[in-house]
Amino acid sequence: MGEITLITGGARSGKSAFAESLLDTEAKINYIATNCTAQDEEMKNRVLLHQKRRSKNWQTTETFLDIADLFQQKQVSAHLLDCATMLTTNFFFHLMKERFGEDFKVIDEEIAKLSESAKADIEAEILTEWHKILMAARKSSSQLIVVSNEVGLGIVPKNSFSRWFRDVLGHVNQSLGKEADAAFLVIAGIPMKIK
Repeated sequence: MGEITLITGGARSGKSAFAESLLDTEAKINYIATNCTAQDEEMKNRVLLHQKRRSKNWQTTETFLDIADLFQQKQVSAHLLDCATMLTTNFFFHLMKERFGEDFKVIDEEIAKLSESAKADIEAEILTEWHKILMAARKSSSQLIVVSNEVGLGIVPKNSFSRWFRDVLGHVNQSLGKEADAAFLVIAGIPMKIK
C-alpha cells in the first residue's frame, strides 16, 4: 500500500521546500504540478522558483485532472503533488466551465447565483475527486506527498462565496489529514510533525 504524507502551512511557510527535502534527489520522482493554467507574470515567477529548486532527475507532470491515473506508473518511487489548494481551485473552475461554458464573465455571474444546494453538490464532486486520488494513491506501490495551504489561519474573506470556498478547501485538508499516514505543519520554515 502507498504511504501518504500531508504537508500543510501558510503561504511562503517553506512547505514545498520541506516536502521536496523528504525525497531523494536521485530517485525516480513524479512531481505533479497543479498550477498549470494561464497565469500573470507574478504567478509565472513563483512557478519558475519552484522549477529551479526541483531536482533535474525528477519528472514533472503538469495537470490538475485525472490525477488518480498517475498512480498506475510503476517506474516512480514517489509522487509529490504541489499543491492541493491549486488542484482544488482549478478543478472547481473546470466544473464551472462544464456547467456554464468558457466565458469567465458568465462563470462569475453564475457563481454569484449558486444556491446552497448547488454549492453542496459542487463540494461533493470536489471531495469525490479527492477520494479517488487518495484511494488510487493508497492502492499504488509508490509514496504520495501532498502539499496544501492551511487557508483557515488567515483573514476571514469579505464575501460569502470566498468564505464558502475557504471552507471547501478546509474540508479537502481534513480529508487529506484523515487519510494521511503522516502530516506536518510548516511555520516560518520549521516543520512540526502533527500526525
